[in-house]
Amino acid sequence: MYQPNSTSAEPPKITLIQARKPEKAKLRVAAYARVSSDSEDQQNSYIAQVDYYTRHIATQESWELADIYADEGISGLVASKREEFNRMIQDCRDGKIDRVLVKSISRFARNTKEYIQYVRELLRLGISIHFEKENIDTGKMTSEQIATIYGAFSQMESQNHSNNMRISVRIRMEKGDYLSPSEPYGYRLEGRTLMIIPEQAEVVRRIYAAYLSGQGKDDIADGLNKAGVPRTKGRTVWHPSTVAYILTNIAYTGDMLWQKSFATNEIPFRQVRNKGEKPKYFVENCHEAIISKEDFQRVQALMESRRNQTNGTVSSALLAKKIRCEGCGTLFRRKIVNEKVYWTCRRHDRNKDLCPTSQIPEEQIVTAILRMYHKLKRHRAQILSPVLSQLTELREKELRSNRRINDIDKEIAQLTEQNLVLVRLKSKGYVDSALYLSQTGEIDFKLRELRRQRRRIMEANGEDSQIKATQAMLDYLEDSPEYLEELTEEVLETLEDNITISSETAMSISLHNGLMLKETMERTVR
Repeated sequence: MYQPNSTSAEPPKITLIQARKPEKAKLRVAAYARVSSDSEDQQNSYIAQVDYYTRHIATQESWELADIYADEGISGLVASKREEFNRMIQDCRDGKIDRVLVKSISRFARNTKEYIQYVRELLRLGISIHFEKENIDTGKMTSEQIATIYGAFSQMESQNHSNNMRISVRIRMEKGDYLSPSEPYGYRLEGRTLMIIPEQAEVVRRIYAAYLSGQGKDDIADGLNKAGVPRTKGRTVWHPSTVAYILTNIAYTGDMLWQKSFATNEIPFRQVRNKGEKPKYFVENCHEAIISKEDFQRVQALMESRRNQTNGTVSSALLAKKIRCEGCGTLFRRKIVNEKVYWTCRRHDRNKDLCPTSQIPEEQIVTAILRMYHKLKRHRAQILSPVLSQLTELREKELRSNRRINDIDKEIAQLTEQNLVLVRLKSKGYVDSALYLSQTGEIDFKLRELRRQRRRIMEANGEDSQIKATQAMLDYLEDSPEYLEELTEEVLETLEDNITISSETAMSISLHNGLMLKETMERTVR
């Protein structure tokens, strides 16, 4: 113990050593930018947003730029289509981001459910979001009520915008000044006029001639695939539904029928077939024809004739050897009672004591299958896309031992880092706009080429059958009709492997990729 010197008159000298303030780690700040699809100058708006956020983050001493995520010309209503947004969310989950900047809530999400989902998730991860327009910082909120209110407002704003768009479209249709957002196969848009693409027009004529000569849609699609006839938008496979679409599209006669489908009023908006709920607009001779009106009418009459010939028999033929009893494992067989078609367990039919599963009207089974098809068609992004992502991820893990793939992944990572360095230099004024655009454009080109090489290597190493089946199902559903009124061979061949009946009201449908879906059957009075 210290004993003061009683003989010394001077008190002890004490020097205060100040505590060292801990250095604060810089916040890793990211920004998400999105240009609306109705922007007149998307590219400039996109660049302006990227430049704004890089400069803004660079001015904050306690911040460092994590990354800039930007989607161009994509609606905020469906998050699954926003690749950059999804990449940002994944980086948040991987611990690469501390804070996110967004211009407004409508840029982040326009669907309240989706909006709240991501806000909650990022808050759980300790990541704050600052919405500049609304001046909302989720890191300072004491309750999610404020976020909910603004999310609801954003959804209302989206609905109002959509309603205004609908009114604008209707006015243009009434004036005859409407322009379809997509061109039919065989045409390209020049200004406001559809112009014929000669090589594609020949394919259209080939399809019509083949059908009139007696070929079916399946045979026509097979012939086009064997001949290697290309499609558009990067698609390579011809489906019978694609052939059917061409055979029933009046645009090939030079006429147009507008509002064959319309968007629902509820979010998320869906396109549904117009069965008379909304007016339609028929416009004659608005562009050059590929098919004569006479040949078009002959095809429609022939299609109707073939439908009448197969009505009542096609479903039965398609379902043969596909339906099995869950209770005893026995195949179902077709049975006609009082001119009505049923499917029944063979063991139950021989002796009811052998199996309790009774006969099911064919109409109920077909209706349940079609209901499943419509669910898959509408919700394929929520049902099949995650399955494809998981299967692909597992496949990639298997291929990580491939040295060439590892080399490509390293090159991709290096180029991505170079791109980020350029963004930082541009934000500090060290790189002019011309050089910045040139360099980033070159990097983007190299990245696309490397990704193509990666895909080719993976394909060469063999593609998992589940991945292939899932991708084929997604491709088919992308092109297939919004609504089916009758069961087709294509639905069963592309989507379904087999059907298991568990009771009079319940069935399971096994898809070709191994996914099992349960569906109910509504009982009818027999």
